[in-house]
Amino acid sequence: MAKKIVKMKSLSTNVRYIKARQRGTHLLLTALWHLAPNATKNIILKGFFKPMSYALTPLERQFLENGTSFHIHVHDKKIRCWKWGNGPGILFVHGWNGRGVNFAYFFKPLINAGYSVITYDAPAHGESEGHVTNYFELSDTVRSFLDPSHDFNIQGIIAYSIGASAVINCISKEKPSIDAVLIAPALKLKEILFNSFNHHGVPEIVYQNLVAGMEEYYGYDVHQDNPYVLAKTISTKMLIVHDKDDRTIPYTDSKILSDKTDNVYLHTTEGLGHKRILRDKAVVDVITAYIFNGHPQRDEQLMKNVNPN
Repeated sequence: MAKKIVKMKSLSTNVRYIKARQRGTHLLLTALWHLAPNATKNIILKGFFKPMSYALTPLERQFLENGTSFHIHVHDKKIRCWKWGNGPGILFVHGWNGRGVNFAYFFKPLINAGYSVITYDAPAHGESEGHVTNYFELSDTVRSFLDPSHDFNIQGIIAYSIGASAVINCISKEKPSIDAVLIAPALKLKEILFNSFNHHGVPEIVYQNLVAGMEEYYGYDVHQDNPYVLAKTISTKMLIVHDKDDRTIPYTDSKILSDKTDNVYLHTTEGLGHKRILRDKAVVDVITAYIFNGHPQRDEQLMKNVNPN
C-alpha cells in the first residue's frame, strides 16, 4: 500500500510539473508572438519539423554501398535516392527521423523475386537536402516517384508511419493502379500534430498561423488532407500492418478504418511496437507475399524465383 501511495504521489508531481511547463511555454511563446511572429514560427519549425539524424546499422550501410545512387528534385531540394535490382519497381517510403534503407530486411526477397527496389531519404532526412520538412512536402515527394516522366515503373509501395500518411495522400489524388502496404500508418495525423502542439504549450494562434502558411505554400488543407479522411476515398486495395502494442501511432485507428472500409485489409501483430515491426521476419513474409499475389500475371515466375526447388 505504501509503495502504491508513493507511486501515486510521484505521478501527481509529474502531472503538476508538466502542466506548469506547458503554462510557462505558452506564456513565453504568446509574448514572443506579439513581439516577433516570424521568429516565433521559426522556433516552432525547428522544434517540431526538424528531423533528428539517424545512425545506420551495418546491414543498412552495406545496402547503400551496393545500391545505384541517383537523385530527384522536390521543391528545390535534392532528394538522394537508391535502386537495387531490375524489373518492376517497389517504392519504399520511410517514417519521421528515418531513412529509406530502414526497410533493408525487405529488399533481398523482392530483388530475388524479380523486382527492383527503390527508396530515398525524405527532405531534411539522411543525405537529402533541407533542414525542416512536413507532411505536405513528404506527400509531394511520393508523387514525384509516380510521375511517368521519371520512368520508375512503380508497381507497389511499402510505407511506414508518416511515410504511409504521405502515400495515402498521393494515392487518393493520383489514383495509381498499384499495390500499397501501410505499416503503422499515422492516419489521424492532424490530431497527432495538434495534440503535440497543445501538450508542449504552443499557443493555438501560433501553430494555426504556421500550418496555414504551409497550406498556402504547398496547396493542401490540414483538415481535408488528413490521411484518415483521404483513406476513405481510395477504392484500390490496401494492406495495413499494425502492432497492437504500438505506443506511437494508435492501432485502434487502423482497426476502425479496416472495419469500415471494404478495400482495406488489416494484419495485426503483437509485441513489436512501433519500430521492431520493420525488422520482424514474419512481417516481411506477410508483406512480400502480398506484393507477389498482387501481380497474378507474374505469380508463377515470381514463386519460382522465391522457391527455386
